[in-house]
Amino acid sequence: MTDYTHETSELAEFAPTRGYRKGPHWFALFATLFTWPLLFVGGLVTTYKVGMAVPDWPTTFGMNMFLYDFFKAPWGVFGEHTHRLYGAAVGLFTLLLMVDFLIFDRRRWIKILGVVALVCVIIQGVLGGLRVNHNSTLLAAFHGCFGQAFFGLMVGLCVMTGRGWFAKAHEVEDARKYRSMSVVGLGLIYSQVILGAWLRHFSDPTALGAHSVMAFLVFGHLTGLVVRVERHKAEVPELVPAARALGLTLLLQIGLGIGAWWLLRPYDGTSRPVTLFAALVRTGHQSNAALVLASAVVLTLRSFGQLSGSSGLVSPSELGARDLEAVA
Repeated sequence: MTDYTHETSELAEFAPTRGYRKGPHWFALFATLFTWPLLFVGGLVTTYKVGMAVPDWPTTFGMNMFLYDFFKAPWGVFGEHTHRLYGAAVGLFTLLLMVDFLIFDRRRWIKILGVVALVCVIIQGVLGGLRVNHNSTLLAAFHGCFGQAFFGLMVGLCVMTGRGWFAKAHEVEDARKYRSMSVVGLGLIYSQVILGAWLRHFSDPTALGAHSVMAFLVFGHLTGLVVRVERHKAEVPELVPAARALGLTLLLQIGLGIGAWWLLRPYDGTSRPVTLFAALVRTGHQSNAALVLASAVVLTLRSFGQLSGSSGLVSPSELGARDLEAVA
């Protein structure tokens, strides 16, 4: 019994070296960076209200969408078709990422998450197609919200394949506090994403009020979390980069949100021409929300994966050791 415990302890200490694989991590990072512009392009489609510029799916005006010549098409068709093609490219990279995980990553749960990512990107594509075929604004809003969630999953895969995920957990007395604040912050951010989708797609004054109230709640909670990490940065250095990124993206988000509100005044639901500057500000507000969400995902995963507390959860190094033991 003593020998087995000793061997398991040695295996857990050696797991960070054996478990980390540079290939899967860099592939996940590339796929994630490739995904974010898709959110911006999709946001432009919503900002310019050209989601129905192409009225059929999966074809484009009855043609194979990969063969359609959209370079000479009107702006609305060009924007919507570019969004479709970019979405297909993201789907391809997600498929390759899953294959990479299945072949090169030893952890079974990462392999499963790779499959989940592929299923999610397929669902996202189908949601976009059904939105067109049924001319549904509600499905368009779901499509936007699900896209943000998918991006958060991709960011999570970057963290869970990174070198830091395999490092030995750092013992912190208030680990549970950091975890709970991070999870609550993540929930508040995604709730705000949903309210933002409601506002952008339906132009409902009620949504504007709810979105504004939620903005104060999000700002207050996340500011408290960032300040807490900064004050105790010597104790939780693992959380500092993500917390600072969260603070910076949050400030940018507030500024873009105020700018978007100003450009939309008076908020009476009347359709107006969209200038390039207004499109960049409004779409930037929507796509920067994904960066706020991404920072919160990283901070939350770091708080669970790199802080040791009394939560009763299995640390990543222990998971790595178990997987390696099963392989051995």
